[in-house]
Amino acid sequence: MESPTPSPPTGSTLHGRVLVGARVGGDGSVSVHDGHDTVADEPVTVTLLAPDLVADPAAVHAFLGRAQTLAGLRSPGLVRVLGDGRDGDHVYVVTASTRGEPLGEVLGGGDQGLRYGPHTALTIVADVLEALRTAHDEGLVHGGLAPDDVVLAADNRVTVTGFRLLGTEDLTPRTDVRAVGALLHTLLTGDLRVEEGEPLRPSATVPGLPPDLDMLVSNATEPNPRYRPRDAGQYLTLVEQVLRSLPRPRTEGGDVTQPIPVVDAEALAAGGSPARAEGTPPWRRLPVLVGAGAVVLALCVAGWALVPGDAAELPDLTGFSPEMAEVELAALDMELTFAYEDAYSEDVDPGEVAATEPTAGTELEGGEAILLSLSVGPRHVEVPDVVGGTENDARTLLREAGFTEVEVVQEHSAEETPGTVLSSVPEVGEDGDREEEVTLHVSEGVIVPTLVGMAQAEATEALGGLGLTVSVVEAPSESVAEGAVSGQDPEPGTILPEDGAVTLTVSTGPEVVEEETEDAEDGGTAEGGSGEDGDQAAPGGSCSGSAWDAGTIYDEGDRVHYEGRVYEARWWIQGFPPDLGGEWGAWSDQGPC
Repeated sequence: MESPTPSPPTGSTLHGRVLVGARVGGDGSVSVHDGHDTVADEPVTVTLLAPDLVADPAAVHAFLGRAQTLAGLRSPGLVRVLGDGRDGDHVYVVTASTRGEPLGEVLGGGDQGLRYGPHTALTIVADVLEALRTAHDEGLVHGGLAPDDVVLAADNRVTVTGFRLLGTEDLTPRTDVRAVGALLHTLLTGDLRVEEGEPLRPSATVPGLPPDLDMLVSNATEPNPRYRPRDAGQYLTLVEQVLRSLPRPRTEGGDVTQPIPVVDAEALAAGGSPARAEGTPPWRRLPVLVGAGAVVLALCVAGWALVPGDAAELPDLTGFSPEMAEVELAALDMELTFAYEDAYSEDVDPGEVAATEPTAGTELEGGEAILLSLSVGPRHVEVPDVVGGTENDARTLLREAGFTEVEVVQEHSAEETPGTVLSSVPEVGEDGDREEEVTLHVSEGVIVPTLVGMAQAEATEALGGLGLTVSVVEAPSESVAEGAVSGQDPEPGTILPEDGAVTLTVSTGPEVVEEETEDAEDGGTAEGGSGEDGDQAAPGGSCSGSAWDAGTIYDEGDRVHYEGRVYEARWWIQGFPPDLGGEWGAWSDQGPC
């Protein structure tokens, strides 16, 4: 059976909100369209997965997963993701429309030979690298940066667009570094036709450029990725070193005596493309350092000194995410293996590499094993303020602070309700050893046991023996046998007064879906449906079934409960809580449970 032909995208409306306009770009895997958000009444950009890939679940998951990662990045230099999902035949990502001109158009499409002076060229590249550093830190590679992916706005803002949403598995941050090096070459020379091959040197096209610019471009465009800067962050450090060492332009318009006109106010008056004048961008820069020798020092400190031949030194991976550390080790092309362990660190953020074994700078051999120690934060941390709250809240705060061992001692208190934390050892505000337990002194009461899975009679008897009262509600359950407890309120471990109450949700078995009768064809409804005078039935009175889990992959139609409400997945989703995203989100709010 052949798959149905997808409806043409142009003129379609996604989820009744985004009107898809004319195609403006794309490749074999996606098409990019102008769009209009009819609710916000503003232009947007719509990227659609190619029709032949929509039927491939792996491609859909990869496309939406990468879009959701991109949506989580926070940088003023990155295009903002507004929403993603699936509507019928269309799998899409909606991004904010970027105001300004792509660099390819600013430079005249390569025909006019327009270029920037060194200061402005480096300033633009620095802001591109700042945006890419945010992506690289989260393990995300652009995968195809070109001049048209860099948009310059009238307010001097640089925005990076065009992140590839498929086919980036074999790419590394060094791929983006090469693209930025080629971009710097284009800005300095006006040549948009940059091909792979030997390292690029802008002074070959524009004689008289400072040698440090050749160094920056040639290092980044080195054919062997091992000899390029490892990521956008390291390349940004070198770019800023050179930027600080350059003398300021002699005039606001830059040096207009070069053979090829500089893109500035005078070039614009002569009919060139609009762009910013040399020296005008007000972006932040660090204090000026004297001498280009600092660049050579930076190369050494950054660990670029590779041993000739097949050997190499282990780079300094301190502060890297595990994903980026693996990418860096793989780029050495030495078939290294690696393992992880947890380690306390006063200086490195949790989850990042705190140390390696062997240490940075060690000469490596092919196939060697590398041990990466991941920071779990400092060993001694301040005990959070848990006094006056519930035991459950105190356990949560202590766990978030890094304390895993908690002992509870119940004490009588005439003033505090049962379950209230009276004090802690160590005391609130003191530094505690995360290797040792924290003792909570809690106002005594009755601890609610775990009842889910027990027969109704057995659970009722257990609660009665504790002096607690019981109320029962019934609800269907796909996973719990009829007559057994499928949910409880409050949750296990809660401390109640001796006369406290517990509500049990008892399973009535799997939900029975009654088929529509023939009589419903003329506007009637099947038994149990919503009729002319009735509203559709609301969800049950308890949160039965599956609770949302951050590690679970949910497909379209899957239902979960979260913070007292039922949500249904509109499309594939993982890791995003149901209460985020609103009308653009992947979850549809079905009401309270």
